[in-house]
Amino acid sequence: MSFPPSQDQQRLEQVRQYLRRGQLADATRLVYGWFADVRLELSLLPSRERAIRPALWQAVADLAELTGDHRLPEQLWQVLEQLKPSPAMVGTIPLLGVPIVNGPERLQALLASLDVPVDTLALVDHSGGPGPVRELLNRLERDGVPGVARVHVARPFGNAGVGKAWNAILQGFPSVPFALIANHDVVFAPGALAQALAALDPEQPQWLPLLSRPAAFSAFLITSLAWNRIGLFDESFVPAYWEDTDYRDRLEADPAVQRIEQVPWLEAMDAANSRQSASLADDPQLARANEVSFALNRLWYFSRRRLQGDRRGSWLRAWLLDPPR
Repeated sequence: MSFPPSQDQQRLEQVRQYLRRGQLADATRLVYGWFADVRLELSLLPSRERAIRPALWQAVADLAELTGDHRLPEQLWQVLEQLKPSPAMVGTIPLLGVPIVNGPERLQALLASLDVPVDTLALVDHSGGPGPVRELLNRLERDGVPGVARVHVARPFGNAGVGKAWNAILQGFPSVPFALIANHDVVFAPGALAQALAALDPEQPQWLPLLSRPAAFSAFLITSLAWNRIGLFDESFVPAYWEDTDYRDRLEADPAVQRIEQVPWLEAMDAANSRQSASLADDPQLARANEVSFALNRLWYFSRRRLQGDRRGSWLRAWLLDPPR
């Protein structure tokens, strides 16, 4: 069964008529029956297209706003969360996301080490303006990359932080079932990507690193169902460090998310990526700035405010880290 949009709209108008007349019981009965129909439909024929029911969403919100009863919105969210993403082509990375602040030659080495097809390459330019990084990204966007179907480049005002870049990548392409996120200075050991793809199940909430701790977040696979449960990265850790520790804490706190860390390719990947923090090594000015940002991020990580979800101080931390212009 599938109700056409016109029928959904008619139901919404009827609900609103009941509410305008003060017929709360009639409105409630209609909305709950409507929700039950959609829930049954999605249980039999789950799909994104059938789930997009803005008229029902409006009716449920109308009822919750008037009554203060938030049980039905929660039930609706639970139904929607049973949906699975569309499958990716077997053996293909649907989304590879890479932030870059410097070291364009290292990004070229990463791209040269790819040995499986990539559908979308999403690059986030944190270099801050004209220069070798911008020139390379312009060329990649214009000319493409062998083995990559399409290239997209995001250009923030400057180094907005790795957490913000990762979030921009994930949110920019929400239709993919999973993403590979990598630092620009990572290279992939031969066969490691194929092994990782074979181990990943996009229909489960999973996080899978390609490198051992503490470098696990230098290259990792994350399913859309995982970040749906855990949420996005905390962008207040700027520009880098401790956002990964925060996210690992959240991963480990949710038993429904599978962390696939005992994997056979870690030894080869670790050997191919023995050097850490190439961004700092390539830029002494960035390394000096990191002394301040690392200390402030660490202070925020151990803050009671962060643990309690208190967002006071967002401007202050950004201001303290803002370089002279």
